[in-house]
Amino acid sequence: MFGVFMILLVLAVGIFFIRYKAQRKRLQKLLVDYLIILVVAVLVVCIIIFPNQSVKAAYEGLKVWFAVVLPALLPFFIGSELLVGLGVVKFIGTLLEPIMRPLFNVPGEGSFAFAMSVTSGYPVGVKITTKLRSEGLLSQIEAQRLVAFCSTSGPLFLIGAVSIGMFKSSEVGMLLAICHYVAAVIVGLFFSFYKRGYRENFSPSSPSTHRNLIKKAFMQLNIARKKNPPFGILLGNAVRESINTMLMVGGFIVLFSVIINILDIIGLIDIVANCLYFLLQPLHIDFSIIRAIITGFFEITIGSKMVADTLNTALIHRIAATAFIIGWSGFSIHAQSISILSTTDINLYLYIFSKLLHGIFSYILVYLVYPIFTTFFTFTIPTSYYSEGLSLYEKIISNLKFSVEIFILLFIGILFISLFIGFGGLITHHFKNKA
Repeated sequence: MFGVFMILLVLAVGIFFIRYKAQRKRLQKLLVDYLIILVVAVLVVCIIIFPNQSVKAAYEGLKVWFAVVLPALLPFFIGSELLVGLGVVKFIGTLLEPIMRPLFNVPGEGSFAFAMSVTSGYPVGVKITTKLRSEGLLSQIEAQRLVAFCSTSGPLFLIGAVSIGMFKSSEVGMLLAICHYVAAVIVGLFFSFYKRGYRENFSPSSPSTHRNLIKKAFMQLNIARKKNPPFGILLGNAVRESINTMLMVGGFIVLFSVIINILDIIGLIDIVANCLYFLLQPLHIDFSIIRAIITGFFEITIGSKMVADTLNTALIHRIAATAFIIGWSGFSIHAQSISILSTTDINLYLYIFSKLLHGIFSYILVYLVYPIFTTFFTFTIPTSYYSEGLSLYEKIISNLKFSVEIFILLFIGILFISLFIGFGGLITHHFKNKA
């Protein structure tokens, strides 16, 4: 009887999909809409049921945003907006085109987005890529390639928060940074093949191109300046756009702090962790690590902290799990990035897929690099490297100062490298002609 019932059910479902094939997309949209409504309704009900815990979680998220995220990212947002508007990024991009195009199949401006992402962290790379796309400096395909590897964590989080603050070891930060940024480059190389046939508009660099590279860069700088408004208006726009973005980032941090807290209270994280633990028993993965990774799927900081606190697990497994969480970055970061990318035609599903690849590559690299790393370094616990005793005001000023210094040094470094490459191409072409 059961077999007959299943056959009839399959036939009924088949007839339904054939009959309503034309309306399938509309039905899927309705299901998604109602699912979102249901999730939001459940979240609101849970906040009403657990008001004290929700307010406490929101306060902790707000404190993290105000003390760490805001002073660390605001200078990068304002500075990058100004540099794009002033045409400096176009100038640098023209000089670095011979490097970025063969490696990642993106214009030279991509070097600025990658460098800013590496030094400042989420979601600065996404914001700059969106800006370059909106300015017409990238095609849709180039923007898709660029955003795949220009969404990385910054050293302030990797070394300061995770390594020193959670693992109490600066060496862990070095290992995490190596694996995280190398994995980002691998993702970039992987995505360089994305729609590679659509490169008709690009002509490879020729000797004459190298000869005129610096002249062309200055021409692009002048064109950009003529197209853009005066500096006063540009500065006002940069500050306004950056503050709006930072408020959006803060809102997502607070929201996901509450969501994680509610999921923990109602036991959903434990239910999923128990299911995965049962399925992954042959791999002998600790339950606490699985639980931490599930939490990290939603929020990067809480997940990393849970992994670091799993002291009964071997250090290499803890570092690998943390590397995956940071590479994946969590739905909290994804929500921030998606809200920025939604203003463009960049495929959001491909972006999330690239972050999954980033997490997987980071995880694998830890196991490959760890044996080599431990031959040169010993994981030690410092006594007074990371100060937990700073007041809120001191933390804000310290993070702001560090962020501004890094931004200035980074900009000078990129400018120097781009000019070096430009003059190098000019000298090489000169000697070739003499020969």
